[in-house]
Amino acid sequence: MLGTVATVASSAIVIRHLGVVDTGRWVTVMSLVVIVGNISDLGLSAIGVREYTVRPAEEGRRFLRNLLGLRIVFVVIALTVALAFTLVVGYPTTMVLGTLIAGIGVLLFAIQQSLTIPLQSQLRLGWVAAFQLLFLVGVAVEAVVLVAIGAGLLPFFALWIPITLVLLAVTVQIGGRDTRVLPALHPHDWRGMLRDILPYSAAVVFSVMYFRLAQVMTSVLSSEQETGYFGVSFRILETVVGVPPLVVSSALPILARSAHNDPDRFDFAARGLIETMLLAGIGVALALFLGAEFAVDLVAGPEFAASVDVLRILSFALLGTFVIAARGYSLLSLGRLRAMLVSNAVAFAVVLGSGIPLIAWHGAIGAAIALVAAELALAVCYEVALTSERPQLRPSAGFLGRALLAVAVAVVPVLLLGLPSLVAALAGTAVYGAALMLLGVVPPQVRYALLRKGNAAPYVS
Repeated sequence: MLGTVATVASSAIVIRHLGVVDTGRWVTVMSLVVIVGNISDLGLSAIGVREYTVRPAEEGRRFLRNLLGLRIVFVVIALTVALAFTLVVGYPTTMVLGTLIAGIGVLLFAIQQSLTIPLQSQLRLGWVAAFQLLFLVGVAVEAVVLVAIGAGLLPFFALWIPITLVLLAVTVQIGGRDTRVLPALHPHDWRGMLRDILPYSAAVVFSVMYFRLAQVMTSVLSSEQETGYFGVSFRILETVVGVPPLVVSSALPILARSAHNDPDRFDFAARGLIETMLLAGIGVALALFLGAEFAVDLVAGPEFAASVDVLRILSFALLGTFVIAARGYSLLSLGRLRAMLVSNAVAFAVVLGSGIPLIAWHGAIGAAIALVAAELALAVCYEVALTSERPQLRPSAGFLGRALLAVAVAVVPVLLLGLPSLVAALAGTAVYGAALMLLGVVPPQVRYALLRKGNAAPYVS
């Protein structure tokens, strides 16, 4: 929570400092380098903890060295492609240099994250969480300092570098001998590592690309002002979309174990999870839609008034985001990696195919529509992939009908009253929650946990 607050606060300060055009450039370049970082991971971090944990000590160190070498090579290759892209599309020199500088930060971050694998395998998770918090707070503090001294755009691309160097030194110190390894170049070992996770790696590439592609496409197909308007709305959306996977990740051990050993328990957990996440997604989307004007004004100020409608459209993407988190972990638990790959490829095709004409014609609004279409398409694909073989996992028609009724009860009065944005968001969310309880839509285990102050409900088949 503290890291999120720091990120939001620093983003608001930076956006107000940079203005519309430079904000668009900043968000675009950071979207490019985040794509570089996530693509270069290829799912290696996900299997890294597992493999390091189960292997003997020396084999684990060899695996970590190979993983580190792979990460470095992949970041360099992806960064080279990103730099070539900035040159081909004719980005300003500041953006080209910014991509290189920010890319160095991503490379250092990838190394630091890889070196936390021994800590994770030893369940020293407090340190891992502390590193994540220090990174977010460190970047935020650096951003505020740059604003205070009146820095131009270019230094903001280097925000990741100083704090990541500090975290690297601390990680090596805390991790001891296990983290003091050099990258290895063993192509034979690399081939074996990649062969096992190829479908998942491809799915990761598509998922990273489709979600951030709209920002990059806007910078190429529309004006700098439209790029800035979309960039602010996208930045606000980013603070929310990371929450669903984080929440659902706690259910992954239950899903993974029951998927193979207890089908009834898996069905119970997966259906309860989708119902809970769907209701939560609707609530968060409702709050963001009603509070869009307040959110934009808080983060960016009146200069970005055109971002309000963009953010209202993007709020619908959260309906898909929460479903994707729930169904994605269920598919992963069942080992349905190819289904995940195909689904993410569909989302990529949707954002690319619809984004080109929509952005060219409607700028930031078109980019928002394209991103929403892709997010909802991925949610539908995940739902079909999972429930076509397990129809018992589908929410009932009665459940969906009552959820929609709760939305109507919350939205219609608020819109008719014409309340201020923040008041509308708070009132609408409160009425929505009350309506869910009165209509009996909240899953029993969630209702039990709320009434029992967080105690989980017992499993009942």
